[in-house]
Amino acid sequence: MNKKIAIIGGGIAGLTAAYLLREKYDITLFEKSERLGGNAYTLTTPDGEEVDIATAAFGKFSYKNVFRLFEKLNIETIRSFRMNPFNVSGPGISYYNLDTKHGLFFTPGLKGLMAQHFAILRPDHVMSVLQLMRGLKKAQAAARREELEGLTIEEALKQLPLLRGDAKLLFIGCLCLMSSMHCNEVLDAPAGFFIDKLKVYNDIIPPTPRSLRGIHLVKNGTISYVRALSAPYRDGIMLNAKIKTVKRQDAGVLVLMEDGGELLFDKVVFACNADQALRLLQEPTNDEQRLLGAWKYNEGTIVVHDDHVQFPKRELMKGFTFLYQDRGRYIETSVSGSLWALPNVSNKNNLISTQYPNFPIAKERRVFEKVFRTPIFDFKSCATIRELPSLNGVKNTYYCGSHFGFGLHEDAVTSAIEVARRLQVDF
Repeated sequence: MNKKIAIIGGGIAGLTAAYLLREKYDITLFEKSERLGGNAYTLTTPDGEEVDIATAAFGKFSYKNVFRLFEKLNIETIRSFRMNPFNVSGPGISYYNLDTKHGLFFTPGLKGLMAQHFAILRPDHVMSVLQLMRGLKKAQAAARREELEGLTIEEALKQLPLLRGDAKLLFIGCLCLMSSMHCNEVLDAPAGFFIDKLKVYNDIIPPTPRSLRGIHLVKNGTISYVRALSAPYRDGIMLNAKIKTVKRQDAGVLVLMEDGGELLFDKVVFACNADQALRLLQEPTNDEQRLLGAWKYNEGTIVVHDDHVQFPKRELMKGFTFLYQDRGRYIETSVSGSLWALPNVSNKNNLISTQYPNFPIAKERRVFEKVFRTPIFDFKSCATIRELPSLNGVKNTYYCGSHFGFGLHEDAVTSAIEVARRLQVDF
């Protein structure tokens, strides 16, 4: 008989681990909510369209394991930027000041240029983009020389004069988008970690010729790979699973349910958030308490709505829009995605997906709301990342998740592949 493995968490890390391990083991996947996918969430709109409201874009050059997985699952992706002799189409990035009603609009296509009266081609705006690119190169060089060691983003910016003004706005916005963290949290974060992140994921943002070629979207939405990953072990999935505690024994692992049920497994894989794993463990080791206990999470609301009152013209918000205000130490910003920019979504669609709303959204314009948990990368948590893999294999227990890297889908998938490898299953 095959050995039995419990996998706790139905996000991309847990789904990938289960998909790989089911070749050799009997898998039971526990998911505490009513659905699989975690931050890969495809919403069916009132008009019947399927739209991704959180995770959506993937870098062809940096998401190497994700695209290997897509190939294995026969998941079709399409290039987000498409060019023909008469037009350029694809997602853009816009920054719009809620107080002044002025902004920077990186909108591809003639309509976007005309809507902003070709302002993005002004010398000062072009210079801001060049400053951003040159500033990032300077920052990466400083990181290699370990000059950013121990510095926060805010402190590092003082040593990077190119990242001033609009270049700083672009830089901070990119980090907020890639981390799902508030601006103040980004300013307090370790500079070296985030500079390395932008170096590794340089085909996502900031906008460069490489990103024009590299950004891909899943043709049929993220739900397509969630379904493909879970199909082979569908009978082994427990949704709405209420686990009370996980007790490790010499002979295996006992999963105790809130209803009194007890399930015995040979091994357990925690593919949930670090703090959730720590709460479930009965008698965690000192290393588990130290490494898992360092992580905190944001519980950020995403609101799907069609309230455009605070936004610039529709032609100026194709892709991601940062609505920001000058507040506190720097800015307060939300991040909104224009859902009509996704593949297979009608241009008549008027819905926006907003994370961390910093503006009023009329109740009657709201279609959907959900809280998503995302890790906070601060000095304390980042210091554990290199050590986290040392927990794997201790007391029949393994771990994976996006916090094993930079917090993105690629990191979650890569950590799940490593767990499978430790359990003698190659990808």
